[in-house]
Amino acid sequence: MSKVTEKDCSDSDDGALYSINSDLSSIYSDPTEQDSDNSESDLSSEEVDDESNITDSKQQESCGEDNEPPTKKLREARSSVTDVTRYDNFNYWPLFISALTDACNITNGINREQPRILFNVSEILVKLRGQVVPFPEETFEGRGIVLTVGFAQASNEKVSLKMIELSGTKLPVQIWYSSSQRSHGNMLDLLRIVPKLNASVCCFETAQCRTLTSVLNLNATYVYKPLAPNLPYRTFPYKPAAIISATFAEVLFLDIDAYLVRNPDNWFWSDPMYLHFGALFFPDAILSRQHPAVWNIFNTICGHDEFEFDSSVVLVDKARVWKGLYMTKLMNDHHQIFYGSISDGDKDTFRLGFRYMQVKYYLVVIPCSTGSFNGTHFAGYTLCKTDSLSQHIYVNHLHLFKYLTIPQNSETLRYTRIGIGDPNNHSFVFQHCSTSAGPYAFQIHKVINHDRISNRCINRKITSDEVKNYTYIADEPLITDWFQYDRVMIAETSNVMPNFLKNYLKIQ
Repeated sequence: MSKVTEKDCSDSDDGALYSINSDLSSIYSDPTEQDSDNSESDLSSEEVDDESNITDSKQQESCGEDNEPPTKKLREARSSVTDVTRYDNFNYWPLFISALTDACNITNGINREQPRILFNVSEILVKLRGQVVPFPEETFEGRGIVLTVGFAQASNEKVSLKMIELSGTKLPVQIWYSSSQRSHGNMLDLLRIVPKLNASVCCFETAQCRTLTSVLNLNATYVYKPLAPNLPYRTFPYKPAAIISATFAEVLFLDIDAYLVRNPDNWFWSDPMYLHFGALFFPDAILSRQHPAVWNIFNTICGHDEFEFDSSVVLVDKARVWKGLYMTKLMNDHHQIFYGSISDGDKDTFRLGFRYMQVKYYLVVIPCSTGSFNGTHFAGYTLCKTDSLSQHIYVNHLHLFKYLTIPQNSETLRYTRIGIGDPNNHSFVFQHCSTSAGPYAFQIHKVINHDRISNRCINRKITSDEVKNYTYIADEPLITDWFQYDRVMIAETSNVMPNFLKNYLKIQ
């Protein structure tokens, strides 16, 4: 069970740093007011496309006269570590992300080009901060589920909507899209798949939400569409835009391959960490790899022993974390800068955007994955998400299947491994790596000796006392009075996520 303690806390205007019982999950205070000249805060697309426009002459002198766009150099960046791979198998790493898992201890310098890029990013951040608009009071209401769709997602989106319908939720659902990628008729066809779901399709360009029988005209002022019309990174920048544009005051955002496994209606009012902070995020199985120089320009500390985000699931109260959300949206508008330098795609724009605006959030570090088990070794291919108290599994993100040539069937999804207890005491090893027993996959183990500080992939056999042969009923919590805390267990997926496997295999 996650516990919250305050470390070096203060109510002063300086902005206090809050820790969750360790530096695994950092929480940040309300933003410190900074003076800015709004008349100079506009960041045009021309300035983004030609980053040399925002580099002063002194910086050009110190970095040489090479004015090639930084993004060209990014493709040439290579990691010197060869035993770590990206999910997508690209052969380059973003410029300020290392393959090393202990990036906070990186001592190597940066090359001649990198200071100029960092300077540009820092200048852009100041301008973007000036573009964060106030929260529009009395614009949003209620709670709901939000998705985004783009090109080539037809199979996943149908499954996702059916899984939402089968969860029994009464929450309204909004599916956001761009008319440059999908036709209105095609989007309305999605609604015919889920007649029992209270769902609508919402278009950024027309500022309308449609059902099969009605059209809701939105106030276009509060539809914060992404700036880039032709997105090379699929619909990544649509995520924060859809979250802040949705008509709901509180949002459960789901990636199109992050499937609901239980009714989420009570998650909004029953999760204590969500109620306290107004934002729940979830970890990827990779420790933070940003170079210390990145943390400096975001005015925060290096995330030592802190996980990167898996942005497939986000639970937020928009009014309470608006500045962090809007900054994230602005960073994604300029994805050609931030994806290519300080974030591996969109996922850490949430983390860094919130940190830059000093907005509090809670990271639910409950390692959970579904995959295959041969009796001694587990290989996880999904990232499942629990509430902050690890009472229930709410979502299963079928993460690695889109990168690996592994079929989705009753064997590759048969088992679920989860660490339950107090993860913020470094109780668990949570990794994405390859063992001698199988392919790159998610590994979860209880910490023994110095497992945590090792970069190697843990190849420990799963013991019989970790196997749990207990079938949970639908609303029974994973942690009960008799449960052994700080335990990593493995169980058949159907035992811990009733109906998920049956429903998913039936409708995929």
